[in-house]
Amino acid sequence: MSSYARGNPNGDTTKRSYTAPTPERKLEKKIAALEKSSLFLTEQPIVGLTTSVNEKELGKGTTIFHLGQTGGFTAQMAIHRPIGSVPNSLASDWALTPKAILGNFLGADNPFEGKTQQRVTKLKLDAGLAAGVLHKNPAGEICYPDFSIREKVLAESRAMHDIHASVDGGKPMKPIFVYGTAAHAEAEVNYLNVLKNSSTLKNAIDTETLSYREHETMDPVTGQKQVPMMWARGIPPGVLPQVIMDVISTGSYNADRWDKLKVEASKKASPFAIWGYTKGSIPPDKLSVLTEKLREYAKIRKDYNLSVPQGQKAAKAETGEQRSQRLAKHHELQKAVRDVNMAERFEYDPFRPVDEEPPLQS
Repeated sequence: MSSYARGNPNGDTTKRSYTAPTPERKLEKKIAALEKSSLFLTEQPIVGLTTSVNEKELGKGTTIFHLGQTGGFTAQMAIHRPIGSVPNSLASDWALTPKAILGNFLGADNPFEGKTQQRVTKLKLDAGLAAGVLHKNPAGEICYPDFSIREKVLAESRAMHDIHASVDGGKPMKPIFVYGTAAHAEAEVNYLNVLKNSSTLKNAIDTETLSYREHETMDPVTGQKQVPMMWARGIPPGVLPQVIMDVISTGSYNADRWDKLKVEASKKASPFAIWGYTKGSIPPDKLSVLTEKLREYAKIRKDYNLSVPQGQKAAKAETGEQRSQRLAKHHELQKAVRDVNMAERFEYDPFRPVDEEPPLQS
């Protein structure tokens, strides 16, 4: 038989009395057991869990937070600007979505938008024709009173605006129809103001866009919807993480503390909105010079872009003469930019949306 008592390496066989744990010790054990399965909030990224989201579509201020167990499963949630379309009854500045499915909402376009846009455009054009501010030519094309084709005039104006927007340091003008003639700009303003002042048209558009406005973007795979956080409406992005921490730690939203910080979020304009305009004016001679300089710039930019080697092999194969020609074209392009910058320096009376507040006078 061994000289050591069982379970006692020192051979001490002295009997010891059993002492029951105190209530305090029992409580400590229960708390320790609960902590092993409790959820916690961490501001640190979880290793191995990554995601890629389109910040432009999500909107600024997206907050990602992690709920999980130490060394175990972690749920990542995103609080973000609503993606896509949300019915007015559920509209909120912030939505809550599991991070794992966040990407499924991106690109889930409103299926009613295309057809609805076509029908709304027809309603507007029909209203302009009925009011006599637009006409149809024998080919059935929509025209201004001088029978210039409206679609062609606006396409040319848009092209000139886009060229202007591409100029380094350029200051493109809005709305785009100001790049047309004064007569066409006046005709467009008359047409838009007829639409703006028509309650009949507004009611017709409201009816036509109902399906579009009631559509709710959801995950096309699971059918899961974004959860609007109505209580967080108006909370600025900068303080949103603090509010979330407070809600989680206290179990409720403290309206007395946070409501005073709420601000109205900027709203995306409806694609079916009707804009009326005040009748501004642009000096025809100044606009003519600017248009000429923009056309020159566009031609020189095209020539320069064609001279730039495409790819590493082409760059290495570029000869000294080709490089000299390319640099000369670059100098031409820089001069064209300066010419546009000089040509756009003129005073004009802007065409303003009728709902826009006029600038303060100094």
